[in-house]
Amino acid sequence: MAQPKAGPSRRLTDRRRARTREALLSAGRALFAARDVDGVSVDEIVEAAEVAKGSFYNHFTDKDVFAREIAAAVRRQVEQAVNDANKDIDDPAEHLARALCVFAHFAIEHPDSARVLWRLNSGATMVDAPINRGLRDVVHNGIRSQRFRHVDLESGVLLVMGVIVIVLRHVLEERLVTPPHAVAANMAAGLLRAMGIANAQAARLSAAAANDLLQSA
Repeated sequence: MAQPKAGPSRRLTDRRRARTREALLSAGRALFAARDVDGVSVDEIVEAAEVAKGSFYNHFTDKDVFAREIAAAVRRQVEQAVNDANKDIDDPAEHLARALCVFAHFAIEHPDSARVLWRLNSGATMVDAPINRGLRDVVHNGIRSQRFRHVDLESGVLLVMGVIVIVLRHVLEERLVTPPHAVAANMAAGLLRAMGIANAQAARLSAAAANDLLQSA
């Protein structure tokens, strides 16, 4: 049996719900960029979103579920940007250099989301965490092909994540002495050297990634 078409009243209600949900998520991103989850109350969230408190619980079970949804959405956003930048890249070393530059660019273009990224992704340092699947695959492929020689899987994944977090936080500083594209290029080169890539090649791959993805940022 065919489902009845939604009437104008139903469509209006759905649009209002969607606007309320997006207002809550936008307010949450801004608040969690400045403070950890425990430092933000539901009252602050609904006040910033300019919605009734009951609306929050119409969409989210509690604040932790709300925070996890925001964190997951930001992570998907930046991971998609990394995938887009690396869609034609087969070399694991070049992939990592370009991924680091994408994260730096993301911090420049979306500073609140970048702050949320490192504040809310608890458990992200566990190598087997689902959110690390893509990175784990790149590092694994690099080790298997002997492109990466100085690390095992766990230390390689942790090394990449640590460098990316430092670059993110540094780019978000109010006063930068070194331009972001130079910071990203230098840090990417250091990361690749730590993974076993020769100095000259690490520098070349990292400079090319920064010039391609960050020079105009």
